[in-house]
Amino acid sequence: MFCGMASLAVSSALWMTATSANPIGIQVAQQFGVEIGFGKWLITSSVPALIAILLLPRVIALIFPPAVGATPNAPVAARKELGALGPLTRDEWITSGVFAFMVLSWVFADALHLNVTSVAFFGFGLLLMTNVLTISDISSEGDTLATFLWLAVLFALSGQLNEMGFMGYVGQRLASHMGGLPWPVTYVVLVALYVVIHYLFVSQTSQVLALLGVFLDVGVRGGVPAPLMAFALLFASSYFSVITPQGGSQNVIFVGSNYLTQSELYRLGFFVTLFFLAVFLVIGTGWILLIT
Repeated sequence: MFCGMASLAVSSALWMTATSANPIGIQVAQQFGVEIGFGKWLITSSVPALIAILLLPRVIALIFPPAVGATPNAPVAARKELGALGPLTRDEWITSGVFAFMVLSWVFADALHLNVTSVAFFGFGLLLMTNVLTISDISSEGDTLATFLWLAVLFALSGQLNEMGFMGYVGQRLASHMGGLPWPVTYVVLVALYVVIHYLFVSQTSQVLALLGVFLDVGVRGGVPAPLMAFALLFASSYFSVITPQGGSQNVIFVGSNYLTQSELYRLGFFVTLFFLAVFLVIGTGWILLIT
């Protein structure tokens, strides 16, 4: 159960479009001269993220050994359930085609000079035109629409705080305590602190809006290469979501199953977050410096 929860966190670092926090973070990084597209993100994240995903089951098994060691009947049961679902319906075929079109458009957005937001709206329009989605479907998602409205307000507020100099002031205060440190030390301290602080947040996006620009500014002032600092913080904004049960919206589904206790979730979250941090600092740093 926890392996599924943690794999969603680290896979969100693998894909630029995997979580709403990623595009917002990219806009913040652009203010520091770091341009990131779908392909560049994927190439940069691939090595540390895939290594973390491959090692994740073994790490969790060491921390929390499974009670069941083998499930030989699972493949048979899975095939039976899939067979009961029957062939793909019209709406499922259309959704699959639109999804494939959107992903390919995002991959080649830089080469074809496409706007990734426009691609998303175009795909959304296709689903509406083909009646895969209807107006009643949209109206029933009131909570989701309210979430997007609040995100827009938070983003605007973050921008205004930055224009008024508040973010710069916070960055200066933080930088004053780190002055004179070699940039590799500054880099490690900032990334680790950024991850630990998520213990106080209940949303990845809210932390990106509040702190990504501040930490990126302090790192660049401390001599850390801007692409390295940007990518390290952007990836951390995904994998740190397992540090607490409420650290990411996707956690709700797993926590709601009541399969794991609160103490187990916190214990596993702490150790797995340390594991992700180690992989992205040790392996990811070298890879980012190599290709950027």
